[in-house]
Amino acid sequence: MKILSVDSSSVTASVAITENDKILAENFINNGLTHSQTLMPMVEKTINESGISLKDIDLFAITHGPGSFTGVRIGIASVKGMADALNKKCLPISTLEAIAEPLKNDDVIACAVMDARCNQVYTAIFNKGNRLCEDKAVLITELGEELKQYDKKVVFIGDGSVLCYDKLHENIQNCDIADEKIRYAHAGSIGFVAENKIKNGDEPINSANLVPFYLRLPQAERELNNRNSLKKENIK
Repeated sequence: MKILSVDSSSVTASVAITENDKILAENFINNGLTHSQTLMPMVEKTINESGISLKDIDLFAITHGPGSFTGVRIGIASVKGMADALNKKCLPISTLEAIAEPLKNDDVIACAVMDARCNQVYTAIFNKGNRLCEDKAVLITELGEELKQYDKKVVFIGDGSVLCYDKLHENIQNCDIADEKIRYAHAGSIGFVAENKIKNGDEPINSANLVPFYLRLPQAERELNNRNSLKKENIK
């Protein structure tokens, strides 16, 4: 199965084509440009480097969150457009699960963390590819308390890994940070996660059903709700 995978859920962006747990082509950028400028040119470049055409793709995989609200929407819109044009199915993948994938063969507590600002992180915890908790948004201090229950070495991975390590390493005796080469979500990992899910019976979905997965409301919506709440209080 040829899978085209896309990630634009954080400051980095990545596109890959995988088949039978092998990467045919992959591109990754972390250059500060907006994903709306870079994503589709990356898709075209990856297709050209893979030696196949877009119509040969069997499945589209996309990180649907958590992450940057704008980035997630850009990625989903791009994948929807391609899947619609080719009448192909999609598989949404947790950004955190994709981030932790490079540690799936290591007997460690893989703690995937994304900086959610305000001393919070989006996080999920894994051991040898097995999920130990659901994706959630927590205070870094709360995450530190949760990690104390594990006897194995804790490895932080993701764009929040340095932040978490700096704040928690004094209270967690055995912890480390993943190598920078694997620290961020790579589309190749998304393809591997997607292929494994298909093998385990997960069903792809129509592109029309592909929606972002938010652990909290976008900032603009939160601010609007706060203003509306204040108005209601003033009326009282």
